[in-house]
Order: sequence, then structure tokens, then C-alpha cells
Amino acid sequence: MIALIRKAVELGVIFFDTAEVYGPFINEELVGEALFLSARRWSLPRSSGPILRTESRRVLNSRPEHIRQVAEESLKRLKSESIDLFYQHRLTLTCQLRTWQGP
Repeated sequence: MIALIRKAVELGVIFFDTAEVYGPFINEELVGEALFLSARRWSLPRSSGPILRTESRRVLNSRPEHIRQVAEESLKRLKSESIDLFYQHRLTLTCQLRTWQGP
């Protein structure tokens, strides 16, 4: 898979969409490994479902501190200092939009 991603970059693919739920986490690790040594000429969007995993289930969590944690963990798996586009698929209904959107 790493060779495939690198070949895609060589052929001109510049957009790699990933998320923690793809795998989970494996997709980010593969993309991170494949793109780590390549010249930065690609775009790395990252989607986030505000999911907090517990031992028995997944819970929606749109709190800013959780989204920040998800982003920081993702950056480590992607071996990147930045994510070009970080977007959220679902909102926690108990968390008001202005709470996680920021000022």
C-alpha cells in the first residue's frame, strides 16, 4: 500500500483524504509512512467524526479539547506538522456550535 501511495504521488495525485476511523488509525499510519520522505507537494485533508472511544462503545464528543487531542494524535500518525484541511462529519448535539468552532 505504501508503494501504491508513493506511485500515486509520482503520477501527480496530490489529495489524500484520511480519518482516524479508516482502519481505525491504520490509514493515517500508511499515508504518514508513504508521504513522510516525499517532497511536500500534496494536500492532506483530515476528517474527524467527534468520536470518543470507551471500552464498550463509541460516543460523539465535539468538545474543543477532544478535537484538539484527535488532531494532535493524527499529526503523530501522519508524521506531519500540519493538516491542510481538518473537518468534522458530525456534531455532538449537546455541544453548541460556537463551543467548538472557536471565536
